[in-house]
Amino acid sequence: MDAVVTGCWRYPVKSLQGLAMPALDVGADGVIGDRGHALLDVESGRLMSAKRTSVLLQAAADDEAITLPDGSVVSLSAADVDAVLSAWLGRSVHLAGTDEADDLSFEMTFDPPNDESEIYEIPARPGTFLDAAHVHVVNAATLRGCAEARPDLDWSVRRFRPNVLVDVDGPAWAEQAWIGQEIQVGSVVLAVESPTVRCAMPLRAQPDGIEREPGLFQAMNDLNETFPNNLGLYCRVVTPGQVTLGDVVAPR
Repeated sequence: MDAVVTGCWRYPVKSLQGLAMPALDVGADGVIGDRGHALLDVESGRLMSAKRTSVLLQAAADDEAITLPDGSVVSLSAADVDAVLSAWLGRSVHLAGTDEADDLSFEMTFDPPNDESEIYEIPARPGTFLDAAHVHVVNAATLRGCAEARPDLDWSVRRFRPNVLVDVDGPAWAEQAWIGQEIQVGSVVLAVESPTVRCAMPLRAQPDGIEREPGLFQAMNDLNETFPNNLGLYCRVVTPGQVTLGDVVAPR
């Protein structure tokens, strides 16, 4: 099954817009510089996520600063960064680094189209701001197949927030054959541990014309017969290294 890397992203601040990259440096615990910061709700002590606070997706972050929806910019290291972000969100928040990432959780619903449904507390990956896995991989061929089956819906890759976009020469969902195997991606070896269960994030509106799309939830249930409401792969780093656009992807 031939495949090649066609996209690389990392997200310096959890749930904010991230950075398209020509290459990713991957360490033992994931992509270096990915989710290096996150917002904490001071009152609850929980991680803030666009799963619950959708407006987070309207801001963007690089390694130095956050750009808010009104275009104002605040440095990640500014003395008043917490005050600026608290004023934006209308609640007391703290911009935390990974040295503050122990024993944290975030909130989500298991009925993504309904923001009023019951909320559950989910632990983040220990010592990180990651939801569940070191590296998130999505197959461009699956997105194309979904768009062909449901052209009424927007399947923009930005909705799914992968670290690595691969293009597999095969049908939609072909990447699921890698689950339980190791794959070589550039100089990196990943253990493909599970499919990626989808939450409310892909349904959210984002800048540059990405509108709210609640119909994606049912579509992913209908189209993925093997793993309903899953799209993408959660992977663990076996061998650190670098992933570069154009790298060949192959099972080991």
